[in-house]
Amino acid sequence: MMKAKGRPTKLALVVLACTATNAAAAKLDGSGAPQGGGQVRAAPALQRGSHAALKRTFRAEDLRVTFKNRIEVKFREGSGVRSRGGELALEAGKAVGPSSLAEVDRVRAALRTVRQSVAMKMHPFTEDAAEQLKARGERHSGELLPDPNLWFYVYLDAGSDREVVDVVNALNALDVVEVAYPSPLPVPPADMDRASAEAFQAYWREHARMELPALERVRAWERGEGAQALVAEALPTPKAEAGPAAPGGTNMLTASYVAEQDYGEAAPIGIDTDWLRTQYWNAYGNNWGYTDAEYSWNYSHQDLTQLTGAVLVNGQPHASAAVLGNRNHGTAVVGVLSANANTFGTTGLVHASSVRLSTEWPSTGYDRASAIYSAANQFWNGAVILLEMQAYSSIDCNGDGIVSTGANADLVPSEYVPAIRDAIKFATGNGRIVVEAAGNGNCNLDTAGFAGYFSATDATKDSGAIIVGAGEKLTRNKASFSTYGSRVDTHAEGDWKIVTTGYGDKYSAEGENLFYTNTFSGTSGASPIVTSAAVALSGVMYLRHGSYYAPKELRDVLRRDGTAQATGGKIGPRPDLRKQISHMQNRYTSMHSTDFDGDGRSDAAVWRPATGTWHIRYSSTGATQSIVLGQQGDIPVPMDFTGDARAELAVWRPSTGTWIVRKWDGTTQSTQWGTLGDIPVPMDFTGDKKAELVAYRPTYVGGTAESQWHIRYANGTNATYNWGAISDVPIARDFDGDGYEDMSVYRPATGTWHIRYFSGTHATYTLGAWGDVPVPYKAGNQWNLAVWRPATGTFTTLNIHGGGTVNTVYGIPGDVPRFGDTNGDGTDEYIIWRPSTGVWHNAQFAAFQWGAPGDISMSR
Repeated sequence: MMKAKGRPTKLALVVLACTATNAAAAKLDGSGAPQGGGQVRAAPALQRGSHAALKRTFRAEDLRVTFKNRIEVKFREGSGVRSRGGELALEAGKAVGPSSLAEVDRVRAALRTVRQSVAMKMHPFTEDAAEQLKARGERHSGELLPDPNLWFYVYLDAGSDREVVDVVNALNALDVVEVAYPSPLPVPPADMDRASAEAFQAYWREHARMELPALERVRAWERGEGAQALVAEALPTPKAEAGPAAPGGTNMLTASYVAEQDYGEAAPIGIDTDWLRTQYWNAYGNNWGYTDAEYSWNYSHQDLTQLTGAVLVNGQPHASAAVLGNRNHGTAVVGVLSANANTFGTTGLVHASSVRLSTEWPSTGYDRASAIYSAANQFWNGAVILLEMQAYSSIDCNGDGIVSTGANADLVPSEYVPAIRDAIKFATGNGRIVVEAAGNGNCNLDTAGFAGYFSATDATKDSGAIIVGAGEKLTRNKASFSTYGSRVDTHAEGDWKIVTTGYGDKYSAEGENLFYTNTFSGTSGASPIVTSAAVALSGVMYLRHGSYYAPKELRDVLRRDGTAQATGGKIGPRPDLRKQISHMQNRYTSMHSTDFDGDGRSDAAVWRPATGTWHIRYSSTGATQSIVLGQQGDIPVPMDFTGDARAELAVWRPSTGTWIVRKWDGTTQSTQWGTLGDIPVPMDFTGDKKAELVAYRPTYVGGTAESQWHIRYANGTNATYNWGAISDVPIARDFDGDGYEDMSVYRPATGTWHIRYFSGTHATYTLGAWGDVPVPYKAGNQWNLAVWRPATGTFTTLNIHGGGTVNTVYGIPGDVPRFGDTNGDGTDEYIIWRPSTGVWHNAQFAAFQWGAPGDISMSR
């Protein structure tokens, strides 16, 4: 295969205002890059948040909801502190800046005030592996991540509670310590009734002291014996659609409760996973995965065969009654997601996805942070982690006048605990989508007492997680108990009406292995529903486009669109997958032309799924036009189908495989070509300036994942070509300029473009990485290659004719990348469309508003 070559070219970035700019922009350095370039906002300097502002003086009474002999300590970034033989030491080769042995000696002196202390790192990796994961996460996210090697549990053998808080206060007085605090006790699961919650709390108050780890175990932990191995940066292996699961054993239950699982039905009550399945065959999580992090689960439930042999990523749950007694909670959560597709009981919203489990309380002792670190090392970028956790607030955040851990407890997201926030940052930095329960405290996260800790705008405070509130099923009002605030991103129902596995209040005749409930609730119940949206969207993204959502990108999709909440404090919209799938179509709309008037210029257009309306803004005159064609679920595919030099309005309907083309004489033609699961790619395969109907089918041919191009010619004949792998992105452009469009695919797994020319020869170029959006562009009337990276808003272009690559930041995460030749000079300009505002930003010309959130944008 021919390999493309080209030398990197530096580009001076021009900072543009977020609104209009008419500054003329010459072509770049002759490398054949698009016109314009720059940023719609200045790239922020990399910042890493610090917990130093959280240092405070502790009192003995503050230990009422903490362990009385374990504290959590984070040392200053670059300090080089490590644990050696259970003692804290300076690793000189890891120290950056003014760290010194004297600082560590002061730490040791503070710890010598008690009879004995033992220090252990929190994470489950070797120190070297943790460094690699940190570097990998920074490379993927473009953000500085907290160093997990600087977080420690310190176990204390102290004579009194006063001695414990004296140690904490002494540590917080040292500059080398970023923050220290007593380790919080486990918190009741978020659906517990008051009596059960009080019993849970009483158990842990009675067991609020942990055994000091034996030095043999500590040294083995430090050496990395049994440490979790790093997962390779590998992609999932696509496999065929899974059929219904077997029952899992004999049972008397024959009733199906699927009709009562209305959280999967159409908006406004459900999130519309049912509809998504009718449009995308793999919308039940096929080829994707999630990790549930909480206490325990019933692996033997007959409707949860996904848990048979499920990977326990950090060991078996602790054998204590308080842990195993809460397995109904985990069973209910996983049931919402993964109950079998069979003839009885319930069916999980994403039952075809792979499941892993991470317990907060493994056999080695309570370790919530390690549960998250372990989950962060599972699957691949874009995989989902569900945190079924909440935390006690140290301030009155629900306005009842007291700080309570009992009735009306002040419960907030788990990331209120600094070590948990940093672990979540580590996970999202490594590309994992984290869904986090907001908690059941009716707390306002914008309360002044939090001092901006839950800021929705301060990047240094942002864990990257999707925080989930709970709403009432029918009204979409905030549920009375749900924590809320500007940082709560989205919600689902949580008001004691969720039907799922576990508990037995709906069905229990055959014992625990066939327990079902119709009263699951809380932000615990809302979070797996939102997790199903994340898994479903991610699964479709990968199988259709070989890509994944960056954590903050998917969060932006869930924040921006959906079914609006009704009354109460802010809990965000409810997911509506029928709307939110449009973001994916925005990313990858396979448009060849948006020149709707034939003047040689790309016009700006949006298609509104809710009404099937095309809104066109012509580049040469600024005139506008609105035309109705299509319906919700269709995919817009404008192209010149008639040879009149004007792009016709056209949509492809996945549910029926029907192409609907509206000609400019007002007539409409419908043709069935393709089937559910195909990707429409209209292309001129005959060189007559008229597009053929092409259905790209990701499939297996002869046992290999080789995809098929099904071409229907104007005379009704057809042909099929094998070209591409199952997770490639199909792209049809005339890359060699011979007048015939070439079958081309972008392979995200390797960042390679595979072009099959009309002549039958082929070429391979390397440009891009997994998660990038392929966006070919024209320069001097020649087609070239480009990708856009959502996490950083960066275009990278490669001129395959004259050579040369260019990197330029244009846009921000959540934008939609486009190219277009709006002045008709044969060379495209950098264009992005901002869904949150409907504003088009053109790197060479003035920005303008055209479209609204939820629209699908088009330019080319």
